Amino acid sequence: MTIRAIAVEDDEAVARLIAQVLAAHGVEVLGTASTGEEGVALAMSKRPDVALVDLGLPKMSGEDVIATIRRDLPGTACIALTAVDIPARVLSALRSGASGYILKPFHASDLTKAVDDVLSGEAAPISPRAAKVLLAELRGDAPDQKPSSGPALSKRELEVLQLLVHGHTYADVAHALSIAEGTVQTYVKRIYEKMDVSTKAEAALLAVARGLVKP
Repeated sequence: MTIRAIAVEDDEAVARLIAQVLAAHGVEVLGTASTGEEGVALAMSKRPDVALVDLGLPKMSGEDVIATIRRDLPGTACIALTAVDIPARVLSALRSGASGYILKPFHASDLTKAVDDVLSGEAAPISPRAAKVLLAELRGDAPDQKPSSGPALSKRELEVLQLLVHGHTYADVAHALSIAEGTVQTYVKRIYEKMDVSTKAEAALLAVARGLVKP
């Protein structure tokens, strides 16, 4: 039987990548959604076997999306995706009903294996980095206080990056900072160049890891 899946991800490039990876793995991708509300509606309409849900969604959080899907569609497994490896976020995703947790940026093999593991019932996929964070939380380890240096971002670029890390869209950022959406795109391009990344997920992960912005 063909596995049927949806992806709820506000980063269009990441959503497209997820769809391509799953399709190449023989998974039928029923659609993608860029907001939590759209994701829930898509799940209710298509009733997929598995939903891959980004936690940093605008308005409705990924945890709420997962909890809603699991409540109304108990036959649909959910896998959480996020670029922020914060213990509380890992635990929150699992408590909301996620069957697995993958940190971005991820490899194609991570994604396909997670889907296979969840649907086979043999394992609860948690990426190695997420597992390390979760174990540290359970052990009560002190947080890493090592200073970190980051790229030379301007004050405005840091403001843009902070909003992106919290899941805001380009339109949201433009409204919050009273600038044009095209200007936001220019800032994002500069941020990517300075941080040597190519996606919002990678930028968010590095920004939090380096202490450039608050998670």
